[in-house]
Amino acid sequence: MGAWGHKNFENDDAGDWVYDLEKSKDKSVIHQALDTVLNNQEYLEAPDCCVALAAAEVVYAGKTSDHSRVSEDVSAWLNRKHGFIKKKAITFDSEDVSKSIQAVGKILDSSELKELWEESDDFQSWVDLQIELIANLEERA
Repeated sequence: MGAWGHKNFENDDAGDWVYDLEKSKDKSVIHQALDTVLNNQEYLEAPDCCVALAAAEVVYAGKTSDHSRVSEDVSAWLNRKHGFIKKKAITFDSEDVSKSIQAVGKILDSSELKELWEESDDFQSWVDLQIELIANLEERA
């Protein structure tokens, strides 16, 4: 895992995913990231977890207009008007929030990403960040 910090956009996998998000015109990239974790009945691999955590952060930012936890590129994507005919901002609903909460919880429960963070000095900071994300999302559910 190429990470330079414990925050959810401070890793290579999230950075690569943001590129895909920037090219998208709807929430399908976000849904795919969350569904990959939620539908996985096997071992949750770190790259999938990093992407799902970034997607959950985007849902939170989109639901609240608090862009402090996302990158400038994500903030620009959230503020961009999308759609072919009727250009409007992408909105997030309670299902998006619920999926985000479930995905973050599943990653915290058991995943390769959690195991990797357990081996670092920043493990508790990473856990606290995810718990805060869940709490923030639950306030919007």
